[in-house]
Amino acid sequence: MSPSSRELALMHARELVRDPKYFYFALFFPFGMLAIFLGIGFAMPEDSGAPDFLQLVIPMAIFLAVTSAALTVTAGPLANLRTKGTLRLLGTTPVGRARLIFTHMFARVLMVTAQAAVLLLLALALGKVELSRLPALFGIALLGLAMFGGVGYLIGGRLSSPDAATNVGTLVQLAALFLSGLAFPLELMPDAVRTTLSLLPTSFFADLMLTQMSQGDPVHPVWLSILVVVATTAVAVVLAVRTFKWDQGETA
Repeated sequence: MSPSSRELALMHARELVRDPKYFYFALFFPFGMLAIFLGIGFAMPEDSGAPDFLQLVIPMAIFLAVTSAALTVTAGPLANLRTKGTLRLLGTTPVGRARLIFTHMFARVLMVTAQAAVLLLLALALGKVELSRLPALFGIALLGLAMFGGVGYLIGGRLSSPDAATNVGTLVQLAALFLSGLAFPLELMPDAVRTTLSLLPTSFFADLMLTQMSQGDPVHPVWLSILVVVATTAVAVVLAVRTFKWDQGETA
């Protein structure tokens, strides 16, 4: 008998919470980094001529919350379910790859929703974002979760080792952060490098968040950034579903 979508979602939520190695790190990591970012931002002299670092603090924290949920606590735990044989068992039911992935993502959506709400309230308190822009930023965070989630399921759906899946996910997260213009502004890079990096889907996502900051300086128009992120999400999700493996020995 096939489990219902509600039963699957609850099972995945329990699996997530029971594994502190993944869950608590992803839950609190963005806030720990936020404290460090704020410290660096307040330490920078206002007349140094450098970009307003505090303007990037909230987008960076949201970026880390989104990518941690979509990559760190998605790829590794999913590969772990394969190692334990849980996916092989579910593969004998009519659950289907798409339903498994979407129910697995449910707990991640709830986690990012809570994190984004707190981060956006902090942004409002710091005066770095206007109240009217909070809904758009919240929607952008969920859109980013969908895009990076597709990548996370693409990784976890193929790799059989939880450690390998987690490491690859972390590598993607760090590369996306440092090459998106958030941790290191693109305008400080050589022209050829800046142009190339600005065309990455992750840079379009970062650009979307900057469009909503009070002093944000986005590179691309909003409509183009949304189009690129949505298209990337669609491609990543389709690939994740089509290439998903139930069993470690499965080749296709």
